[in-house]
Amino acid sequence: MVKLGRILKDYRDAGAVNSLIALWGFVDDHAFMTKAGAVGQVYRLRGVDFECLDHDERRAITQRFEQALRQLNESFRVYQYLIKRPATPVALERHAHAVVDEALQQRAAYLQSRSDRLFELELYLVVVYDGLTARSGTSHPALDGHVDGLRQRLSLRSLSAKMARQILDATTELHQKAQAFASHLSDTAAPILLDKAQAFRFFRQLLNYAPHKVDGVSLKYDTHLDYYVADSAIDCHRDHLHVDGYDVKVLTMKEPPSKTFANMLQDLCAIPSTFIACLEWQRVPNATIRRELHARRRHFFNKRVSLMNYVSSETRPEDMLVDDSAAATVHELGQSLTELEVHGRFFGACSLSLVAYDRDPERLRTSVAECVKVFAGHDGALFEESYNLLNAWLAVVPGNASHNVRRLALLNTNVADLSLLFTLHTGQRTSAHLGDRPCLAVFETEHQTPYFWNLHYQDIGHTLIQGATGSGKSFLSNFLVTHAQKYDPFTCIFDLGGSYEKLVTLLGGSTWRLGLAHRTFTINPFCLEPTQENLHFLFSFVRVLIQSSGQYQLTMQEDRDLYEAVENVYALDPPQRRLITLANILPRGVAEHLHRWVQGGPYASLFDNAEDTLTFQRIQCFDFEGLENFPLVLEPLLFYVLHRASAAILDRTTTAQLKLFVLDEAWRFARDRTVKAYITEALKTWRKRNAAMVLATQSSDDFLDADLLRTVVESCPTKFFLANPGMDLDRARELFHLNHTEAELITRLQPRRQALLKRPDLAKVINLHVDPQSYWIYTNTPLDNDRLSLAGAGRSLRGALDTILAHPKGEA
Repeated sequence: MVKLGRILKDYRDAGAVNSLIALWGFVDDHAFMTKAGAVGQVYRLRGVDFECLDHDERRAITQRFEQALRQLNESFRVYQYLIKRPATPVALERHAHAVVDEALQQRAAYLQSRSDRLFELELYLVVVYDGLTARSGTSHPALDGHVDGLRQRLSLRSLSAKMARQILDATTELHQKAQAFASHLSDTAAPILLDKAQAFRFFRQLLNYAPHKVDGVSLKYDTHLDYYVADSAIDCHRDHLHVDGYDVKVLTMKEPPSKTFANMLQDLCAIPSTFIACLEWQRVPNATIRRELHARRRHFFNKRVSLMNYVSSETRPEDMLVDDSAAATVHELGQSLTELEVHGRFFGACSLSLVAYDRDPERLRTSVAECVKVFAGHDGALFEESYNLLNAWLAVVPGNASHNVRRLALLNTNVADLSLLFTLHTGQRTSAHLGDRPCLAVFETEHQTPYFWNLHYQDIGHTLIQGATGSGKSFLSNFLVTHAQKYDPFTCIFDLGGSYEKLVTLLGGSTWRLGLAHRTFTINPFCLEPTQENLHFLFSFVRVLIQSSGQYQLTMQEDRDLYEAVENVYALDPPQRRLITLANILPRGVAEHLHRWVQGGPYASLFDNAEDTLTFQRIQCFDFEGLENFPLVLEPLLFYVLHRASAAILDRTTTAQLKLFVLDEAWRFARDRTVKAYITEALKTWRKRNAAMVLATQSSDDFLDADLLRTVVESCPTKFFLANPGMDLDRARELFHLNHTEAELITRLQPRRQALLKRPDLAKVINLHVDPQSYWIYTNTPLDNDRLSLAGAGRSLRGALDTILAHPKGEA
């Protein structure tokens, strides 16, 4: 039989969580106060993406943190937090086009299936000032010794006014020092001061692990923070805590690493689990640490030689047994004094706590082992708390300094190396340039974090994709073109070899093959409207045809005659407006150079037609396969198609609509002077028309024109570098402004899977993993194309994809 008194005893012994939390309330819009009288502010750090930084770049960032610490005296505590939490699910997008809608749903479903392996990182920094406690002991000399003065000092009104002044003074001091501290990090970690509502969410994030308890409650009252921030019941066990269904383990730094370097804790970001890392530091007065060092030096100096060596007066110094370890310790302590007195560095009390939590106990044990391994790799040691577990968990909360019993003395330089200033950026979920619409695509990184990629960097969308043969350029381009359709852009693609035909067909577009044979369209340039712009184009176009052989150059008079002849063509009835008609109007000496392009000539079928059936759809692809061997034909064809495409892109009535122009294997097109001029002009001016150009090429060496290459590099802020083991590293670093780490990473990328994304403010290795159905839409390898052709015998393209997915091992 269970006694009621026994149950009530357990309830009485349990206690309240808020009694263990030092937070009290907010004293203004940004500052909070603890029960002990300390005041503090919370900052969110943007952090620095460390993935592609060289050591010198990382060291420069930690040096800025060293300088920032100098702004704070012994009355300030600095808490740094690295919070690794499950990634927020990707919002499901819908689209009116069935294929685009299906692609977006497949992508969202695939990322959702990997939600337990995707995480996001958040960095926070809290500055706490203990000055109010120090001020409380000050006296008022004018009132000492007087009864009336004593009575006044003990009155409730006087005490309240005094306390209000002290809080105001402490808060003012906090704001000034914290602002000076944050200003030193403004161009690196970029701290943002949180208001009290945001700070409230941060406090709840430290004490509650269920997402709905973190994001579902907002701040209502400025006081009793200890009561409102903790909404989770805590069960204490011998080796773990149990918080709202999560098992929690706490690791504390028992021994610091033997040697530190900038961002030495970066391996923590790769641990596949959720955790909260907290680094606390408070400066110790130089006088205090100096006394401690001198005392220790004397102790170990006296310990070097045993007292027994002095028992006999005949013992010579060379016969004495000397403790070399004690002598080495004296030397090390002397170096600490040198750092303090000569180099101007200072010591502080430092602690590092890792709070790992997970619903799966086995995965939690694995994560704890990985954390211990990270420190062991640097000759440091983490201790898994047991008896002190609750204290260590509570010590993570700002202001709970009394619960922290794991402090070690470290130099400010070592603390800067351990500092939590580095992170992994995840991009922006929305595109500011496109009216806060969802980002174009979501990639994955090597550290199990998502990266939300937007086409535009600021307001420029031009993109360069570079990689060796077989590195996956077409796969990536097909993926980007598909997901760009969510914005309903006008899309024009210049293709070589049919890399986009399958995708364009699925998206409801059309592909025009511009070869010398098997064309399904006809071109008549004089079907264009006789606008001033079109007349100038037709004059230039016919001029290109006349001078295409390179053996004839029009004179100034012939130029005038040609322009008048173009205008006269439009005086005729529409059925008579043809290239042959223009040839009959021109002088004989000029017309004879058009013989190959008009009726009876070898290329008459290209432009001398009665009708123009070359139409543009919402997504239009032109396949130039085979024409690279016929430069005489390629230049005028490109000239005409580019004009038609440019007219659609530069249409002032569609300025708000996104336009996307893709040049695959751009190096082949770039050999033509017409395309060179067009690409150069587009890269410089299309930004104003909300248009973006995507160039895909194998190497920068393919751009033979140095001026064009310079324009491409300068005008494309976004660059995807795919696998290229044979890349000239020195030239790549100079041309694309890469550091040594970025250049080395490109040579180690995995083909058809990874790419190095380079932007002016970021460099990151991204992974493109897709679901099986999407893979068959984007792939373009010969084996996959053959299998798709076999599966499509007698079926539509959609039917072929369904057949392959139904027989993944090739039974179809």
